[in-house]
Amino acid sequence: MIRYVDILEVRPPVAMRVLEWRNSHRVRRGMLSDALITEEEHLRWLDSLASPLKRQMVRVAFMGEEAFGVITLKDIDRVSLRSDWGMYIGDERFLNRGLSKHMLYSLMEWGFEDEGLERLFTSVLASNVGALSLYLRFGFHLEGRFERHIFRDQRWEDVYWIAAFRKRWAEIRDDLKGMAEEGLS
Repeated sequence: MIRYVDILEVRPPVAMRVLEWRNSHRVRRGMLSDALITEEEHLRWLDSLASPLKRQMVRVAFMGEEAFGVITLKDIDRVSLRSDWGMYIGDERFLNRGLSKHMLYSLMEWGFEDEGLERLFTSVLASNVGALSLYLRFGFHLEGRFERHIFRDQRWEDVYWIAAFRKRWAEIRDDLKGMAEEGLS
């Protein structure tokens, strides 16, 4: 069974495992910034999450007792009811098991249902074709493309801007739930 726990409520070793994931080459290459994060920076980030403003919230994904990934709502705007978001599977043993679908569904449910947001948006590197395909299947739509936006590994990379809305979520939620649960292993 998959469950999600606020990162501020997990044991310290799990919170530090998230730092290892954030610094792994596989996770960093899917992020807009691929800079390594120091332990001090990570601890400051964790402290910032305790702010009563709740501009960012992070949940750690568990299968049974094993932490395997992260979902996050960030840059939360409580006036315009919108949030950027992100997710990744940190533990490589959990890749290719259909868990990204479950994580994305859970993130959307959290944002639209629990937090009452109207709009979820994010940016995706053009080279992250698998992620972009998943997001589009889950009702996100392409809003724009920033050409030559990131310079990495001696080449320019485009970035896509995508969004989903609460109204569309309500229309397709049941279908997405079925997609999220199929083929989990």
